[in-house]
Amino acid sequence: MADTLPHFRNPAEEAAYKTVEDALAARIQRRDYVPEAERDGWRQTMFPFDDRWSSVRELEACMAFREPSDPEAAVIADAMVRAGTVSDDLYARLLTVADRRFDVQPVTRAVAFDAFGTLVHIGRKRHPFERLIRQARSRARIFPSPMTYPVGLADYAQAIGLPPPEAELAALDEELATIALYPDTLDALRRVRDQGVKVAVASNLAQPYAAPLRALLGDLVDVWHFSFDAGAIKPDRAFYAGLTAKLDCEAGELLMVGDTWRDDIVGAVEAGSRARWLDREGRASHTRRFITVRGLDDVCPDRRTAAQKTEAELVRESIDANLADLHGQRWAVEAGRLRHAFANAYGAERAAATQALKDHYETRDQPETSRAALIRDAMAGVEARHRI
Repeated sequence: MADTLPHFRNPAEEAAYKTVEDALAARIQRRDYVPEAERDGWRQTMFPFDDRWSSVRELEACMAFREPSDPEAAVIADAMVRAGTVSDDLYARLLTVADRRFDVQPVTRAVAFDAFGTLVHIGRKRHPFERLIRQARSRARIFPSPMTYPVGLADYAQAIGLPPPEAELAALDEELATIALYPDTLDALRRVRDQGVKVAVASNLAQPYAAPLRALLGDLVDVWHFSFDAGAIKPDRAFYAGLTAKLDCEAGELLMVGDTWRDDIVGAVEAGSRARWLDREGRASHTRRFITVRGLDDVCPDRRTAAQKTEAELVRESIDANLADLHGQRWAVEAGRLRHAFANAYGAERAAATQALKDHYETRDQPETSRAALIRDAMAGVEARHRI
């Protein structure tokens, strides 16, 4: 339905998305007739293919692209849209994701958070290490990155042949003094730990930045995993392999949360883990939105099974998981009602109907405006069944 089409940031993104969507549809095998013995892998009467038979696996791949709630599907869909085409390699990966769309998700045993931009921020960025590297680029290329081995700023300057870096040391002190927590950080870490899930901080950083993090987060963190200790930088698989080893969990049992798409999301997914992208500014592309959270409040995993949850909790979870679609349906029904009211209104009533329709269109991309009403209506149905 037109009212629930994806929302794009610009025409170029929309055009690329449509190109990929058409390319995926073109890869669906179709037949006019499928013998009954072969029909398990085929589906009939699937729009837009009328009454032809279509390959279920390839249809599911299209759905995985259109609704990439699986982190790997989101990474693949994002790569396809940015490229504006469907490569054979990405398509093969998408088919694999489609095969597991309805599998039970593994239990989350650990949540790893990126540090800077996710848990903390720097009030005054001065980039002291980068300043040293710019002063001695040719010599700096000979040495490992200061993010891959434990080295202080002064020692690094000496290693690349620079004099004592007084100005850079002052800049470093200024940066370290302005490291601060985001308002939602501590509560998020506590909620994760309260559920018996391990908390890790997994970050690319140089040694001097570790101490302020430990001071700010302290006993809320079970595992610290820094690139300068690991000898590897995100998104390298070696970084994530070291992280899961420290956490004593399988890759699929780890949820990575961070604000850098390539390092925190693509890296984690390619290492076999799940991921959530933190987009505090709300600038995510359409394909990334399916695994995006706006704040750390939305990250906390719930390890309880459905049998351990109340009916009200299950109703809320179901609505939250499908809020965008449910809002779209509810919004479209209400839009139809308001259009009808507008068409039949005259005089002062027409002005009121016009304003009501205008106000309603303001909520088109605001699923949260429907949440309370959806939950209220659903719970009314639950209560009615209990009275029977």
